[in-house]
Amino acid sequence: MSMQLRNYIRPDCFIADLAETSRDAALRRIVHEAAGRGLVKDENSVFAKLMQRENVQSTAVGNGIAIPHCFTSETPDLIIIVARSPRGLEFNSFDGKPTQIIFLLIGNRQERQLKALAQIAWLIKSQAFIGKLICATSAQDMARAFDEEGATASSA
Repeated sequence: MSMQLRNYIRPDCFIADLAETSRDAALRRIVHEAAGRGLVKDENSVFAKLMQRENVQSTAVGNGIAIPHCFTSETPDLIIIVARSPRGLEFNSFDGKPTQIIFLLIGNRQERQLKALAQIAWLIKSQAFIGKLICATSAQDMARAFDEEGATASSA
């Protein structure tokens, strides 16, 4: 069985112009955008859960990528928001590089979220895919990068 990652990334779940320069400000903006689109009920609760997770260990995985995530009852299903920071931002990455691409996962089912995390880990191995996201100038360009990559991987 395979998971269609794109099913959890709606067209309005791409942010191509994240201007924030810090992890906390970026996460707050992304969660605010999700709440504004009706994807989460209580943005302060979701932000607190994300920060709790970040305070345990940074979700920046290096090479300009971060994958913050949390479990919460504040959303009815898994949502994935992909944000691009053209200049990069400080995200406490182990390699010290600025983060340019954020894959934010908010879900209420651990199994589904773990499958999505595994698929994102698979996708980010593709330098061509990451390059397309970094060079994207619109949400449509970001969505196209997922569509071109196939955005499907076998589930574990």
